[in-house]
Amino acid sequence: MRNMTDNDIAAWASAYIEAQKDPDLLNEEHPLWWAVQKFMGEASSTSSSPQDCWATILEILSRTRPDNVIGILAAGPLEDLIQYHGQEFIERIEAEARRNQEFRRLLGGVWRSCTPEIWARIEKARRKLW
Repeated sequence: MRNMTDNDIAAWASAYIEAQKDPDLLNEEHPLWWAVQKFMGEASSTSSSPQDCWATILEILSRTRPDNVIGILAAGPLEDLIQYHGQEFIERIEAEARRNQEFRRLLGGVWRSCTPEIWARIEKARRKLW
């Protein structure tokens, strides 16, 4: 169940994209650090629900953004979502990969971080590595 509104998701996506453009982002004092931290899996008390993360990943993917954002989105938020919630999301991931070429491309940047069963399904859905 999503906890955030569509406007909240859109604002988060915008902030995340902008944050990735700034070379000083690794500083936790950065004003857009919150947009990165919200994706930080189970370890962060400020992380969002898996459904909100999923919606935001798709929102970011639907926008025009610098190329580096795709790599960071794959190796960070999507990889974490698969690691922590792969069983819950695998059917949605497979369906999105079937209908969305950009999402299939995004899956190509994910490293193995889940069970062998889920990973086999990810490999089939993505079809191509980077």
